[in-house]
Amino acid sequence: MSDAEESRAAKLHREAIVIDLLSQRAGARIFDHYPSGLRADLDARINASNNIYERYSIAVNWPYDMALSGQSGLIYDWYREAGLSIISHQLPIFEDPLQGIDATPYLDGNRMRLVTTAAEMRAAKADNVIGSFANYQPLVSIPNDLSAITRAFEKGLRSLMLTYNSMTSVGSGCTERADAGLSHHGVRVVKHCNELGVIVDTSHCGPQTTLDACRFSKKPVTANHTSAKGLFSHSRGKDDDCLKAIAGTGGLIGVLAVPAYLTDSNKPSIEHMLDHIEYIAGLVGWQHVAIGTDWPLQAPIEIQRPLFSPSNADTGFRAEDALDVEVNLDGFDDCRDMPNITRGLVSRGWSDEAVIAVLGENALRVFAAVCG
Repeated sequence: MSDAEESRAAKLHREAIVIDLLSQRAGARIFDHYPSGLRADLDARINASNNIYERYSIAVNWPYDMALSGQSGLIYDWYREAGLSIISHQLPIFEDPLQGIDATPYLDGNRMRLVTTAAEMRAAKADNVIGSFANYQPLVSIPNDLSAITRAFEKGLRSLMLTYNSMTSVGSGCTERADAGLSHHGVRVVKHCNELGVIVDTSHCGPQTTLDACRFSKKPVTANHTSAKGLFSHSRGKDDDCLKAIAGTGGLIGVLAVPAYLTDSNKPSIEHMLDHIEYIAGLVGWQHVAIGTDWPLQAPIEIQRPLFSPSNADTGFRAEDALDVEVNLDGFDDCRDMPNITRGLVSRGWSDEAVIAVLGENALRVFAAVCG
């Protein structure tokens, strides 16, 4: 890139509202940057549990614990270096009304705060505070009692993925044997989300489930972290018909940074991610493209391996999905590389309007349409 292009990209990234629709936070590398004494504290907490999900949750939350205790604000330093304005966090849906919903205590209001509308996202940017919206990727079926979704909405849930990889009572996921589409319960979930103001997401949904969601939703639908199957065939990608259907709702496709879903190259790079952005923009228009990195994950690699192994039936990944938690894109090794997306689009000749839209304005439009 020329000096002029570098300057333009830096200005765009600095001034834009940069939204990661499916943020996995800082990435695994951050743990290597803590002093050995603090890292020993993390190891002790992790080793105290034998449950792989609990161990992962401990790792994800630990950098925030260090910040809240005043021992290290590294996580927020990395977000600022990334130029991130808005990220996301998981808010589970429980069938039992007596079962607690994670209130995410690290949303302290000073360095990071809950955002539920487009206006709140813009205010967070203006106040130089990281905003975080709540989404849910359910490994199990969404409860039949739709009031469970309502309770989560009241705690801040604003984006709900219908299925993960496998089939549930809602519909079929993208790695399932049968592409059955939405069930009657799934249709009810879509309609309830529309009534509440929760974005219907289809990222891990099978093709027919995605098409059904677009058919039954009266509001914009998203696939907030996916890729273009027409460019590289992978179960986690969306084919052209699905991409067109999502855009047809006024919705949004967030392009991810997971190497295995973008290319089979033995040297995956951010250029492959940019290729998918350009493919989708060429198919449905840049007005329907966003960023949902989903990678790399914020946990030490040894914690990630058993969670995303094909032998873990809970997550529905298969050997042919080729997911490898030890491989990142060259040029996107952790969240601090977010500016490289902006640099890449500028270097490919994108207009300022289109770059700013993909970084965040498209997402803000969808949030405004669905959530207010």
